[in-house]
Order: sequence, then structure tokens, then C-alpha cells
Amino acid sequence: MSINKRTKTFVQSQQITMKAFEKSINASNGYINNITRSIGLEKIDLIVEKYPILNIEWLLTGKGDMLKPLSAIHEPAEQYVIENEDTRASITAKALIKIDASVTHLLKEVSEIKEQLIKKEK
Repeated sequence: MSINKRTKTFVQSQQITMKAFEKSINASNGYINNITRSIGLEKIDLIVEKYPILNIEWLLTGKGDMLKPLSAIHEPAEQYVIENEDTRASITAKALIKIDASVTHLLKEVSEIKEQLIKKEK
């Protein structure tokens, strides 16, 4: 997968428009579509600043996971703005880590309940 495609994948995963992403990194409309080999250093710095959850190694090389684990974000007091066309919300990294832990816990509970149901059906 190319940098162009990985960037598009990330943007879609964040539920923002390409136009909003390009604007957030001070790029012109169509900038991402025109990437053939690499992103300029200035744009990389802006992406790292604006999207700290993005694993930049994945973006540049395709290695590793697209997103950093929430626990790997080193600035728990920093505010992250999550936007889509209908809403705008601000949340701290610390809150995101708590949400991630809650989701993990709930997924474990769901898995346990499924196992119990399977046992009861047998």
C-alpha cells in the first residue's frame, strides 16, 4: 500500500473528509491524491502534531499498526478535537485511555457471556 493509500485509510478511519485533513495540515485540496512517493517533512511534522494517535512509521513505511495504543500517547492533558460534519467534540488523551480500557473490559464481558450462552445451548 502506498503512502497515498495509507493516508486515505487513516483519514477514513477518523471519519473526517479529505478536505478537512488537508486543511488541518495546511495542504491544498488534492495534495494527498497527488502524493506519489513521499510526503514533505513540513507536512509530516504537521501530521504528527495534529494527529498524535497516528503511527507515523505505519504512514511512511506501512510497518506496524496504523494507530498508536492510547497508552503510548505521552501528553495526557492534551486536548484532541474530534470533528465530523455534524459534531465537534473535545476530549483529553487521559479520557481516551479510560474509554479504551472500558471498551476492552466490555469486549471481554461480551466474550464471556457468549461462552456462557454456548455452554447453556449444549
